[in-house]
Amino acid sequence: MVSTALCILSGRYGKYVAIPTSIILAREIAVSALREWMAQKQLRDSVKVGFQGKVKTAATMVALTILLMVPSTEDGTLVLAAPYLHLYNTGLVLLGFSAVITLTSGLVYFKAAAPTLLSDTIINTDLL
Repeated sequence: MVSTALCILSGRYGKYVAIPTSIILAREIAVSALREWMAQKQLRDSVKVGFQGKVKTAATMVALTILLMVPSTEDGTLVLAAPYLHLYNTGLVLLGFSAVITLTSGLVYFKAAAPTLLSDTIINTDLL
């Protein structure tokens, strides 16, 4: 549902939402794949959900809620007059913050999995 809302808002707001959306969705796919792979190696605990992931989720949910509250006219034009302009700006700032937290938390997960990733890569290249 979050990914659907992000995609819809990307269409509504353009690049200002599409860029953070791309970052957030790419990280979600990458970390989900990493967790699944580490689970197959019986090492799922090394990439368990951390505090940054929870902060990212909360910031994303609040940003989505705020951006969904900005009304539009019947022809789809956004109403960016005074209280709604504040909602729009707040939502964009929170979504940007969420994208930054997304990047840093993704790096934390991959850093935790690096020893396993690198050792598996070395083993596989030796077979070639």
